Amino acid sequence: MNPLAAGLSWLTAPLNLSAAVALLAALIWLARWRRSGVALFLAAAGWSLLWSMPAAADALRDSLQRAYLGQSAEGMPEADAIVLLGGDIGRVSRYDSGDAQTPDLAGSPIATAARAWHAGRAPVIVLSGGPSGSTRGVSEARIMADALNKLGVPNQALVLDERSGATRQNAEHSARIAGERGWRRVIVVTSAMHMPRALGWFKHQRLSALPLAPSEPPPRLSTASPWQPSMQALQYSARALREYAGLLEIIVA
Repeated sequence: MNPLAAGLSWLTAPLNLSAAVALLAALIWLARWRRSGVALFLAAAGWSLLWSMPAAADALRDSLQRAYLGQSAEGMPEADAIVLLGGDIGRVSRYDSGDAQTPDLAGSPIATAARAWHAGRAPVIVLSGGPSGSTRGVSEARIMADALNKLGVPNQALVLDERSGATRQNAEHSARIAGERGWRRVIVVTSAMHMPRALGWFKHQRLSALPLAPSEPPPRLSTASPWQPSMQALQYSARALREYAGLLEIIVA
C-alpha cells in the first residue's frame, strides 16, 4: 500500500480523523481564530460520537451489505470457478466438524464457498490471500485450503493465489488465472459488507463476477440500546468507512 493510501485508510477510523481535526482546531485556536477553532473541535468530537452509536453503525454497514444478504450457495448460477477472498478466517479448528451446513458456520465465507462447490456451482475454488499479520508468515490461501479440506473439498479442486495482499490484487491475480484457463465467469465469495469493493475491482479487471456472501451477517448492534455509544459500534463504523474509502479508490484508479 502506498503512503497516500495508507494515510487515507488510517483516517477512515473515526477516532483517528477526530484526533487529526482536533489538532488542526488547536492550531487554529492558537492562531487567534477562536470561534473557528472551537467549531472545528466540536465537529471532530461529534464525528466520533455519531459513529459510536449502534444505530448509526448499523445503518452505515447496511448501506454496503443490504443487497447481498439472504443469498443461497445452492441457488447460484453455474460458473467456471469460485473465488474465495481472504480476510477474517479464524481458526482452522472451527471446521473440524466437517459439515459446511452446520448453523455455526452460516456466517463463514469458507463454508459458503464449500457449500457452493458441493452444490456443483463451479468445479474449482481459487483461494486468494497472502500472508497477513495474524497468520505468522503462512498465506491465508494455505489456511483456507486446510479448512476446505476439512469440509470435504479436495486439493485437486483448489487453486492457491498466495501473493494477494489487498482486494485489488485479489481481482488482478484472479483475472490472470481466469485468462490462462479460459474462464469467463466466476463466483466471488466474501463478506456482504466487503462485496461492493470486491465486485468493483473484478469489474475493473473485466472479469464477470457473481456475488455470494455468507447467509448470516454479523449481529445488529442497535437491538438493545441504539443510541448508547460503544467501542464495538465505533469499530464496525471504521470498517464500513474503510470500505467506502476503497470504493473511492476504484473510481480514481
